[in-house]
Amino acid sequence: MLDLPARSQSGAQTPALAEAFARRAKITAAATPWRGFGLAGRVLAVTVSFVLLAMGLFYMTRLSSFRETWLHGKIASAQTAIEAFDAAGPVPPPEDLSRRILNSVGVKSITIVTPSGRRELVLPGATPATAEVITADDNSYVEAVGATFRTLFTAPGTIAKVASSAPPDEAAIEVTFDETPLIDALWRVSHNFLNISLTIAAVVTCVLWAALWSMVLRPVRRLTSNILAFGESPQDASRVIAPSGRGNEIGRAETALAAMQRSLAHELAQRKRLAELGMAVARINHDLRNMLSAAQLISDRLATIPDPLAQRLAPRLVATLDRAIQFCQSTLTYGAGRELPPSRRRFDLSELVRQAVESAQAESGEAIDYDIDIPPRFDLYADPDHILRVLENLSRNAAQALMGKGAEDGRPKAIRFAAIRTDGLALIEISDTGPGFPADQAERIFEPFHKSTSQAGAGLGLAIAADLVTRNGGAIALAPAKADDYYCGARFLIKLPTPEGAARKAAHILPEA
Repeated sequence: MLDLPARSQSGAQTPALAEAFARRAKITAAATPWRGFGLAGRVLAVTVSFVLLAMGLFYMTRLSSFRETWLHGKIASAQTAIEAFDAAGPVPPPEDLSRRILNSVGVKSITIVTPSGRRELVLPGATPATAEVITADDNSYVEAVGATFRTLFTAPGTIAKVASSAPPDEAAIEVTFDETPLIDALWRVSHNFLNISLTIAAVVTCVLWAALWSMVLRPVRRLTSNILAFGESPQDASRVIAPSGRGNEIGRAETALAAMQRSLAHELAQRKRLAELGMAVARINHDLRNMLSAAQLISDRLATIPDPLAQRLAPRLVATLDRAIQFCQSTLTYGAGRELPPSRRRFDLSELVRQAVESAQAESGEAIDYDIDIPPRFDLYADPDHILRVLENLSRNAAQALMGKGAEDGRPKAIRFAAIRTDGLALIEISDTGPGFPADQAERIFEPFHKSTSQAGAGLGLAIAADLVTRNGGAIALAPAKADDYYCGARFLIKLPTPEGAARKAAHILPEA
């Protein structure tokens, strides 16, 4: 009896969560008339942008490399021609040979710079007035790219001079040439590269976007559409998403979303039934209170009858009717949204159990034995009316199970009430010799509308009992049945505070004076 598990308080804020979920889904649905691009369009735009950026960087590198190669080739051709025709010797070559050398290299002039002086091969009258000095080897990537694009947009016919680097004791070569062939070559490379890059970008974009669409975008769009559709009618269980079975993060998100939607749809269905039931109960209680008031007037007359049995039963009948009228009034108050907190005070549990047993015996007669194993003056600190309702609900459920299904192993039909104190708490056990609960129902018996003992009831008895115990600072649980125990059927354990435990708890909470 000391292995009392705490009862979970899950689902307490589910209605508020459901309303917020539905409201947010409606707002999202109304605020998304596809503002700009959707996720698929944005991913496509980002993919195309990154592909074009990568191709652009590669284009600038390729173009600057082509320019440097072209300039180095021009210098190498000039040097080869000079060495082949021995133009660097002490005797200058004839004019006809100089023309052939310059035409073969495709330059305006060639200057040979040696430690002893300069020698220039140039046709008569072809010396340029001014020439733009350029370098074949730039110091950095940015400088090389900048020089390349300056050359690309230079006006045709511009004369440029480029020199080769050489050690101080060797000859260096400077060539002067028309940049038009270089400009044409750069534009030709640009056009070819543009066609190739656009083709590669289109292929890469299509393949990459198809992969993203299949693996990410389509599942995410399915999730989004389901969330919006479920938000329009969260109580409709048919709108719960069907998980695709994927093993990645999206598949796990679908599984979690399906579980959440099923739980939310179930809670909303219960809330609707509770709302309908509450309205019906409020109407019934309004009329039932008037009937009980009339019955109370009749019971007052019974107290004047000289019959000893009437004299003994009349006060209990009056007290029962008073409690019924008070309960009807509290139910109407609850239906109006002004639920009163429990009125906790010290009371004797053994006396309360005897009242519950007398009420139960009035219904079942001598068919069921009731065993009370509670010491006298066993005080609790709770609302006695609430605890009496809990005891009556549990004993009534046990009696219905025993009368409907009988006791186990031919044992007599019996219900036991027992209690002990431990560490400022009272542990109350209510057990019977009935068939108990199936293993698959043990976790759901405290849910509203779960009919555990009889199909004729509303399925609210255990849910009401659990709520009353919790509101009085306690906990209730269905403990495992003990096969070797005489009372081997249903076994409920209730934990409630004692006056001493309540006083210690208040002393820890309140500040010291």
